[in-house]
Amino acid sequence: MDRSFVRAVAEATPATAMVGRLAVSRSGRDAGSTYLVVGIEGPSVVFVADGRTRSVGRPKRKNVKHLELGALVPQCADRIASGQALTDEEVRAAIAAAPVSG
Repeated sequence: MDRSFVRAVAEATPATAMVGRLAVSRSGRDAGSTYLVVGIEGPSVVFVADGRTRSVGRPKRKNVKHLELGALVPQCADRIASGQALTDEEVRAAIAAAPVSG
């Protein structure tokens, strides 16, 4: 997928719409790792978790420019939006059920 297209989508997507989406890290020592967006800090910074090295209780702070956003996971997005706690098991299951890209 064209990176400029992905960047344009990320910049056009409101930060609140990013919560509950899968994301792949494009840069840093975690490049290639798949995460779930579990929170937002601002228009260009989100919190991501993978349920293993980065738990929901200790998410990684990541710049949106360094992520390739993927599909929305409705079950997780709804739980986060309603204020219910998301578990690491649910995050791992959402990532495992994601279609393999590339």
